Amino acid sequence: MLAYEVGDDFMKFFYQAERGELDPFVLVFEGSVPNEKIKKEGYWAALGTDPTTGQPITSVEWIDRLAPKALAVIAAGTCATYGGIHAMSGNPTGAMGLADYLGWGWKSKAGLPIVNVPGCPVQPDNFMETILYLLFQVAGKAPMIPLDDQLRPTWLFGATVHEGCDRAGYYEQGDFAETYNSPKCLVKLGCWGPVVNCNVPKRGWMMGIGGCPNVGGICVGCTMPGFPDKFMPFMDEPPGAKLSTGLAGAYGSAIRTLRKVTNSTVNKEPKWRHARPELTSGYRPTTY
Repeated sequence: MLAYEVGDDFMKFFYQAERGELDPFVLVFEGSVPNEKIKKEGYWAALGTDPTTGQPITSVEWIDRLAPKALAVIAAGTCATYGGIHAMSGNPTGAMGLADYLGWGWKSKAGLPIVNVPGCPVQPDNFMETILYLLFQVAGKAPMIPLDDQLRPTWLFGATVHEGCDRAGYYEQGDFAETYNSPKCLVKLGCWGPVVNCNVPKRGWMMGIGGCPNVGGICVGCTMPGFPDKFMPFMDEPPGAKLSTGLAGAYGSAIRTLRKVTNSTVNKEPKWRHARPELTSGYRPTTY
């Protein structure tokens, strides 16, 4: 979502929320949370200026000011949920996700846990649908939002990429793509879809269109807490894929052979459909 406001017109809503003039409000945090305790000077990230000191207000200070007053807190995108690319091995900022900073058991003043909507970037319908659910909940028209152990909405992230992928049938048949212009399963080209919780192949990316495997791209696991480190190097066959694809290949070869036999059988009309003068359908008239 884009704000039309800039400068003071943009920041005034933060100050109003801090003073209690906006109540209730939902705090949406986007981007990773840097560790401001590990540097000698300066700051990692800030937004706005403190009028009493003239100094920038750091991101973590805004979290400390606003999170306790928020009706609900949403982490939007993988950086905000789990740290993302900024938090990968070797980073100098000590970056983390919002739940790492506030605590995984943290609750809002309304008793709501942090809601993580990962994605690099976040899938827009997933984000807006989560906000809509929370609005229904606080209006008393929906039960507590169902979240998994990584605080993701279960109805959005309960299934894997593989389970929603149009290419999954090729995996089951042990038929794998060797090049990116193939319609077949992309696991051997580096797709992590069988183990990644994400609904993009089903939902699409924008207005139902796209989704990585749908357009020939491999899944790199961007909705997962272990992203990116546990999915690197990208575009290499994932660990375990050699075993799983080997087994699927052996099983799939037999299945494909049997299905070809069945296909050749059902791909022909029954022999009694003809223009000859006799009826050979097996019909027998009933006599009384």
